[in-house]
Amino acid sequence: MPEMQPEREISRKNFLQNVIKTIIAFITAAIGIPILGYVVAPALKKKEGHSVTVGSPEDYKVGEPRLAEFSIVRRDGWIEQTEKRFVWVVRTGDQDFTVFNPHCTHLGCIVDWNSQLGRFISPCHGGLFSKTGEVTGGPPPRALDTLEHSIEDGKLVVQYQDFILGVPEKATA
Repeated sequence: MPEMQPEREISRKNFLQNVIKTIIAFITAAIGIPILGYVVAPALKKKEGHSVTVGSPEDYKVGEPRLAEFSIVRRDGWIEQTEKRFVWVVRTGDQDFTVFNPHCTHLGCIVDWNSQLGRFISPCHGGLFSKTGEVTGGPPPRALDTLEHSIEDGKLVVQYQDFILGVPEKATA
């Protein structure tokens, strides 16, 4: 016949210790989880492009690439910095545009338009790009990166973002 074990009594001291431990655990979780979320959330946010206005369509002549300058606010955790950025805008028709990120896809130098050659030129390693952004010479692994854009309320709006450099595939940085 199996032996019966005597009932175990919980002393008042043990009961109070367990209640206090439970309350401390609850308070720690109630305060700790939101603090952890506050600290970790900025690192988990998806990086998105910056929507910027670069003027009206009439500011750009058909077939003439033009460098447009603007400022963006970068947030790294809780630090905010205003940075100057550029895009190359090529008007290809009445309401048709191609907008390029100005960084050479090789090492990130800002490309410049040479109207005599009819090419974008990278000053770092001699990368050459056509007016459509295709590589025509040098070491760049892919064409200039195009950016999404639209015309809203009579203004040209660009979704600016940076891309990983030195790789053949276009991927956001």
